[in-house]
Amino acid sequence: MNDFVFISDFDGTITKKDFYWILLDDYIGQKGIDYYKEWKKTKKIGTEFLNKVFTWHTFTDEERHEALNKVDIDEKLPDVIDEVKKQGGDFVILSAGFRYYIDYVLKQHGLDKIPVYTNEGSFKENTFVMEPDKNSPYYSEIYGIDKEKVALEHRNKYKKVYFAGDSEPDYKAAICADVIFAKDELARLLDESGRTYIKYSSFEDILEYIK
Repeated sequence: MNDFVFISDFDGTITKKDFYWILLDDYIGQKGIDYYKEWKKTKKIGTEFLNKVFTWHTFTDEERHEALNKVDIDEKLPDVIDEVKKQGGDFVILSAGFRYYIDYVLKQHGLDKIPVYTNEGSFKENTFVMEPDKNSPYYSEIYGIDKEKVALEHRNKYKKVYFAGDSEPDYKAAICADVIFAKDELARLLDESGRTYIKYSSFEDILEYIK
C-alpha cells in the first residue's frame, strides 16, 4: 500500500474561478446569472445545469480560445505537486467538470501528466458539451462522476488521503479523507456536519501545511 495521495478538486480549488462562471460572467451575462440563482434555490449544480450553461452561448473559434485562456490556476499548485512527490505521495485531480477544458489548462502549464478523474466532454457545433460516461464505475446521475466512489477507491490504495475542495459536490469525497482542506461552500457544509478540516484560501496555505 502506497503512503499517501493528495486528491484535489479542479474548478475553484486549483483554478481561481469555475469555468462555468467564466462563461456566465463574460459570455452569457445577466440572464445566465439569474438562471443560476433560481436553480440553486432547489437543485444541485450538476450535469443538467452545467450543460445548459456550457451550450448556452455559440462560440467563435477566437472566443473558444479566449475562454479557455481565461482559466487561471493557483500559482503554488506546481510547488504543492512537487512537495507531494518529494514526500513519496501521489497527486490526482478529481473534477465534476469535464476533460476538454481541464486537459487544455493543464497542458498550458506543463501539468498534463497529472492523473485526472472527470467527465468526458468536447467542443462541437461551437459549444462546450459535457458527455458523462454512463458506463463508468464512477458514474453519477447528478454530477456525471461520483467523487465519493473515486475517493473510496483511493482510500483502499493508500495509507493516508488528503483532499482539497470548495463546493457541495466535494463533500462526500472530502469526508472519506484523513485530512481535508476546505473553503467556501464545502467549509460551510463541513461546519454544519461538525467535521474537522483545515481552512485554506490558496495552495500557499496547503503547501505550508504539508511541508
